[in-house]
Parts: sequence; structure tokens; C-alpha cells
Amino acid sequence: MRLTTLILQVFGLLTLLVSCGKPTQPNVVVIVIDTLRADRVGPEAAALTPYLGKFAQGAVSFDQCHAHAPWTLPSCAAILSGVHPAEHGAGGNLDAGMRGLGQDVGTLVQPFSQAGYDTHAIVNVAFLDKTFGVTRDFGGLDAVYFSSNTEVRRAAPTTQAALKWLDQERDEPFLLFVHYFDPHAVYDPPQPFRRRFAKDQDKKDESFVFGTRKHMMALRAGQLDLNPRLIGRAEALYNGEVAYTDAEVGRLLDGLSQRGLDENSIVVITGDHGEEFLDHGGFEHGHTLYDELTHVPLLIRVPGKEPKGVSQIVRHVDLAPTLCELADLGPLESFVGRSLVGLMDGTDDQPRPVLAQGNMWGPDLTSYRSAGWKLIRAGDGKQELYNLSLDPREQTNLAASDGEALRRLGQQLDLALRGMAALGGSNQVKVTPELQAWMQALGYGGESQ
Repeated sequence: MRLTTLILQVFGLLTLLVSCGKPTQPNVVVIVIDTLRADRVGPEAAALTPYLGKFAQGAVSFDQCHAHAPWTLPSCAAILSGVHPAEHGAGGNLDAGMRGLGQDVGTLVQPFSQAGYDTHAIVNVAFLDKTFGVTRDFGGLDAVYFSSNTEVRRAAPTTQAALKWLDQERDEPFLLFVHYFDPHAVYDPPQPFRRRFAKDQDKKDESFVFGTRKHMMALRAGQLDLNPRLIGRAEALYNGEVAYTDAEVGRLLDGLSQRGLDENSIVVITGDHGEEFLDHGGFEHGHTLYDELTHVPLLIRVPGKEPKGVSQIVRHVDLAPTLCELADLGPLESFVGRSLVGLMDGTDDQPRPVLAQGNMWGPDLTSYRSAGWKLIRAGDGKQELYNLSLDPREQTNLAASDGEALRRLGQQLDLALRGMAALGGSNQVKVTPELQAWMQALGYGGESQ
């Protein structure tokens, strides 16, 4: 009689656990903050991004994460496909036209969908629409477009959209991708962030914004006055946008906690690319492969894993296999990155060379980083070589003075490009009048007037 009672009690407990509907596999939340430089996150930026700083205290912080492109489309495609721009095909430039993700290129979403995950993406730029294929595998897509970059969906409603989706009842685990656009031009932070970070003359006067279509078209034409005073005012507004986005990401993270979801959720926070403020004499992004555009923050919080800082070089292509391993899912065979779990656990110290490519405007550039050196090669044959150990800000070009290092990195870059040539694919995107109007609104194309 007692054995029968015990069996019934165990069966009832199992039934109760199943009926609760709580996923046993981990949820995954990937947060991409557009145009977020690496130096805006970390101990030295505590006043600017306090919520990301607090998050980092419980996460693995990768201090040297590098994107594979200096603008959104090819960079986010690398994050989600686990392959480089030359392989996934998404990108292009203003002169040659835009390409979407190759038709045969798989994405991170596929193994999660096959495992029964509920997948959803919230994005605020047309480059991440299914038109370009980057988010085509998500089961749900909340994409908001705008006729002008002064009308973008801001961080607060983006967070609200994510929280609303999280409140839906579900029995299956989820993969949620959230894209925040605010640090991208136009720089126009709401109060009180303008008051806290803008230059004195702009704290209360909200008439000064920077990065409008007029500014961007003048920049493309070489007619924008890039004097330090003006760009300093712009950078201060950018900082206000970063701080505002940080607060809203914090609200999303708090929302996960309040809903009891953080206990079983892997959370990734990164930037797709950075922004230049006269670091190399220019402004904005999409035009160089210097670190101010390719060095981005990367924070990964995994329940049960100890927080730590990782100083080794890592790449965006490493994210897809990492998330598959953390969720105990088989990665796609096409992924070329290497899981970061070994670095998290201290069992992997192998070097990870970084290939970046895909300028949106300006000269065609490719870069290769390995063993403390970086080679930047232009389409016209010009080359730049930097010893990053001695010159981390890439100020002294050694291409003419260190032929041995130039030859060594050049050979490695050539091998990498030849190896990917057979894998590259592209899906040429037809630029509709609506898409052309959107690109012109951002200053990406069209007439300057």
C-alpha cells in the first residue's frame, strides 16, 4: 500500500512539473545596440553606462571583441549566420548596390527553431528586415521603419515591445533578438540625458541635433565641416543617446528579473559596430576598419557561470556556436567561428585572427588582425600596418618600414580570402522606391538637397 502511494505521489509530482510549462532548456536573449563603441562600456565609462556596468558584474566580459564590418547589415548578418561577410554575402555599398544574406546561408535561428524554441526579433532598421534576409528565420518579427532618421522608434518603446512579447504565455523556451537603434545618428537624446551629457550650450536648447540627412549628405560629399568643436558637440549628444539606451536596456534586464526569467536565460549584449569622432580625422561609420568602428563590447551572462573578464581577442562569428553549445544544441556545419565556452571556462587559449570587410561608403577595405598586428588593405592596393601592442590607437603606419610583418600578414589574409571565395554568396536586393526613400532619409544615398 505504501509503495502504491509513493508511486502515485511521484507520478503526481511529475505531472505537476510538466503542467507548469516552464522550459527546461535555457532561454536566450541577444541584445544588439547599434553604433556602440567599446570604450562606452566598462569601469572607465561607469557614469555613462551604469546598467551595463552592473550587468557586467554578473557576466563574462570580453574586452577585445571585434566586429567583421563597420556597418549594420554585414555585421549583424555575421552575428546571426556565424560566417564572415565574404561568405554570407550581405552588404554592398552605395555605388554597387545592396545585397542580402545569401539564399543558402544558414542562421543561428535554425537550430533553435528545430529544437522547439519560440523565436522573435525586434528591429528598428530596414537592413534587418526580411527584405535583406538577416532575420528571415525568426518565427516572429517586429520591425519598425521610418521615413526619417529623426523619427526612429526610440529605446523606450523598443523595450516596451520586448516586455510585451515576454508577457505572452508559452510552454517552450525562447530566443529573443532585440535591436536598439538610438546611438546611431541622428544624435538627439531625450531629457534628462541631454541635460546630463550635452555641451553647455546644448543642454537646454534642443534645437541642436547632429547626424541629420543634410549632415550625412554633406559628409559623403566632403563638404561637412569636421572641426573639433562641432564634432565635440556631436559626440556629447552621442553619449547622451548611449546613456539613454543603457537605461532602457537596464529596464529590459529588470523586466526579465521581475518575471523570473533571468534564472534560466542566457543574455548577450553587444554592439554591431562603433562610431568615429575624429579618431582618424573622420566622422560616423561605414568608411574605415580602424578599431573605433570594429571594436565593440561583448557581455554574456550565463546562469551558473562565474563572472570574469576575458582579455583574449574574440569575434562576432564566435557567438552563434557559443549560444548553440550553451543551449546544448548542435551548431550548423557552416559556422566558422569557435565557441567561447572554452574561454569562459579557462580551457581554451588558442588565438582567433579577425577578418573584417565591407565598407558602406568610401574605399573598399579589408583588414586582418593576428598576434598583435593589424593589416588594412584598400581596393586600390594601398596598405596600412599597425603594431597594436605598441600602437593600439593605430596612429603609426608601418607598411613601408616593416616588410617582414607586412608580408606575413598579407599571406595570411590572402589564404583566408581564397578559402572563403568558394563559399561566398549574395542575394542582390532590388531597391524599391520605398527602400530608396528610407536610405535617402538616413543620408545613405540620393541627392544632397
